[in-house]
Amino acid sequence: MQQFTITDKIKSLDIQDITENLFHYSYDSKSLKALVKSNTSKEDISYISAYSSFKGEVYENIVYELLMQYALTQDEITRFVLKGPYQDKENLYIKSGLLIDRSSQIVYKSAYKDISEFDALFFTKDSLYFVEMSTSKKTSSLNKRLAKKYALLKMIFPTLNINALIVVTKGSVGLKNFPPYATIWLTNDLEDEELIEKIIFAKKVKNDIQTLKSPRNSKFVEACKVKYKKFQYFPTLEWILNKSREHQKFTVDLKFFSSPKLGLYFDIFTKLYIGYTTTAEFLELYKEFDLKVKSDRIIVTIEKVNQTQLDIVYYAKETNGKLKRVRLEEDKISIKDKELDGFTNAEVRFFMKVLEEKHHLSVENIKHILNNISLIK
Repeated sequence: MQQFTITDKIKSLDIQDITENLFHYSYDSKSLKALVKSNTSKEDISYISAYSSFKGEVYENIVYELLMQYALTQDEITRFVLKGPYQDKENLYIKSGLLIDRSSQIVYKSAYKDISEFDALFFTKDSLYFVEMSTSKKTSSLNKRLAKKYALLKMIFPTLNINALIVVTKGSVGLKNFPPYATIWLTNDLEDEELIEKIIFAKKVKNDIQTLKSPRNSKFVEACKVKYKKFQYFPTLEWILNKSREHQKFTVDLKFFSSPKLGLYFDIFTKLYIGYTTTAEFLELYKEFDLKVKSDRIIVTIEKVNQTQLDIVYYAKETNGKLKRVRLEEDKISIKDKELDGFTNAEVRFFMKVLEEKHHLSVENIKHILNNISLIK
């Protein structure tokens, strides 16, 4: 993999020639402004949280600006995707695919929902780099997010090597835990409080925001002009369901889930749907179950519950519209509410229409899967 090296300018967050550009980005400063106007103490946890989040936005935009300059100095970088104030407004509201969303970020959207967001994207002759930036000293949550982004990009750019560029501040911990495809850059902390305060309280003149012109160079491309293989969210989930049920001997073909491609799907979706069981049958697995379930169907999934472990997880849509996630572990039962506007709710609504009698799973079927789930590598 091409190892790009951080420059002194990026390491020191030298913004001397890009300061004015930073005021052209959109920022979420409402909550922070309200706290300042109400004289909230800077020691208050609500202020610390809001300020830290805002500083992270400014840091991301600084690094993005410096990366744009960096791209011009690196012959290996062939294309660099524009976002923020450099994005053509005509392309802001495309509904699906690789695009710029309403907050001017680079996202991949499917079924009207964001699957993943990328702080920056750039290409070399044979590779794609996605960039993630953070001011948090703890990197574990950032690291966890990489698998989904990597898997999605592997799907839509199957002929390219996928790499990550991680830009974090000095003193960050957990850097040795990042995957081999990640290059780590360490910058100074963003300590320019005067700049941050100016951006917080800058008067936003609508026509002055989102109006920067990128340097005239063929490397700079808009997200909607990048060619990729389209990834279809719900049709892919349905294909996995039906493909997993084609084996002549086994109700669910567990070996089907062991292919490298299915490994990528687990990273993208987290859970893959394999059928449903009835309330009466589920009571054999969990005697204390007392939810009133819509359509007498409890949906069964194989879920990636952490980075290395798969398990059977159930989704029960109640008659009142709430969705519960149920995991039956040997030593405890986990029941959690799922967000009404989240991906899981949308997926369950989809499968409530798709699932047929042929997708039914008996208690014996489920126990067989649980006993052999280790076959999935």
